[in-house]
Amino acid sequence: MYTKLAVVLLFFITLSSCKKEEKISDHKINKKNIPPATKENSDEIKRTGTLFSFSNPDNTEIIKISASEVNDDTNFFLVGDQNSVIVSKYKKNKESQQLIQKEILLSDEFYYVTIDEKNCLRKKIDGVDYFLFALKESPKGNGDPEYILSFIMVNTATLKFYILKYAGEVTLRCEECIDGAFVKNEALESNLSIKKELYQFANQNKWVYHPTEEEKNINYYKNYEQKWYLDNNSKNSAGFIKSTYYKENLFQFSGQYDKDQVAENNDFKIVTYFRHNVIGYDKNKKLYFPIIVESCATGCDKKIRLISKDEIEISYEMDIQQPDTIHLNKIKFD
Repeated sequence: MYTKLAVVLLFFITLSSCKKEEKISDHKINKKNIPPATKENSDEIKRTGTLFSFSNPDNTEIIKISASEVNDDTNFFLVGDQNSVIVSKYKKNKESQQLIQKEILLSDEFYYVTIDEKNCLRKKIDGVDYFLFALKESPKGNGDPEYILSFIMVNTATLKFYILKYAGEVTLRCEECIDGAFVKNEALESNLSIKKELYQFANQNKWVYHPTEEEKNINYYKNYEQKWYLDNNSKNSAGFIKSTYYKENLFQFSGQYDKDQVAENNDFKIVTYFRHNVIGYDKNKKLYFPIIVESCATGCDKKIRLISKDEIEISYEMDIQQPDTIHLNKIKFD
């Protein structure tokens, strides 16, 4: 979490609960400047919304960060097939605001976009005023499980901006974070002070996964997915499944499931998670073990049934894929 500094009447940020460095004023947007909804402009008003709005240091201009295709309930969730985030600069006048510059910060397709409204930052770096904020792009039924985080830093004087990206997938190891890595950006290599600030800002964000000391051990039960991938992507695992026994309850750790997702006999209990993993429990050894680890948006949901004492048949939601048979007694365990 960021430390809140003293609020002084110079700068301001509205429509968010951002943490601030530098002096922030309590300026309020004049609603008289917002045109009334008419038949001609009602669709546009519904589709766009202001995320952040603040004055420049000498209070002669207003900088607004806005978004298209906003959700009906909040401006901080974008739901369109095409979403965009824009920064605009307006000249302050007594009765109106004159647009003098506009830059597109984000333009994407077929992703939901969530803006982190509570964690943004206004800060001076080398005497220049910057605004930092974060957003998350989530897959929208396109079969790609990758999530993309963008940490954006805008020069409020020139509107020049820098973006640090982080790509990965959702993880069982925390509720909100994405398990992935930062994407190298050559533009940051030539400006080390900007790079340092962006990485520092990003590493404090709730969406970036930071393993605990226990989680740095690949054999820790919370790493069962990573361990399974490591074992089964190696050349030595060709032709059979490798797995690991865990005493910890992997069913409980992996989340809720329905009765129709369970296959069970006197020796085994097998659970398949919706478009996700297949996990087993050996009733005799009283140990849990992953059988299949995978996740996707479409095509990989599975139905399971025991066809013998130690054989399971797995059929997929895509009819073109033939059912698989897995012999539980042929799984290779560490």
